[in-house]
Amino acid sequence: MPIPVIKIVSGPSTLGKGTSDAVTAGLGTLLSAGSAAADRLPFDREQLFGVLHFRLYETEQARKRARWFGGRIYNTFSGADPDYVPVSGTHLMQMLDAIRIQAPDFVVASGQYLLRYDYAKRAYDQIKHERAAEAV
Repeated sequence: MPIPVIKIVSGPSTLGKGTSDAVTAGLGTLLSAGSAAADRLPFDREQLFGVLHFRLYETEQARKRARWFGGRIYNTFSGADPDYVPVSGTHLMQMLDAIRIQAPDFVVASGQYLLRYDYAKRAYDQIKHERAAEAV
């Protein structure tokens, strides 16, 4: 059975929120609101390219680690997924638009998703190609 192209990430757990509030002296909610607001703003092509470059690099490292037992344990505890790239809803829509795919109706700007590695790589390659064409 093929793996899905997009996975919806569940929201934070109450334990995670409690830990966050304890570590940040209650500022976790404020910091989280700032982070959520930043995730809703669309990137320009250069920023999207940079974020994709970083996210693909991290996923490639997780893929390398997944080849051996200790690496799979590390991936499990760190939350790294060798098959998916984490993205916000706004950036997912931009990535899908780069490869000429209409975002599904369930994708919302404030959501958090996992995009399958090969689709993220296609978006990266497409933006890279467009950047090279513009430079000429």
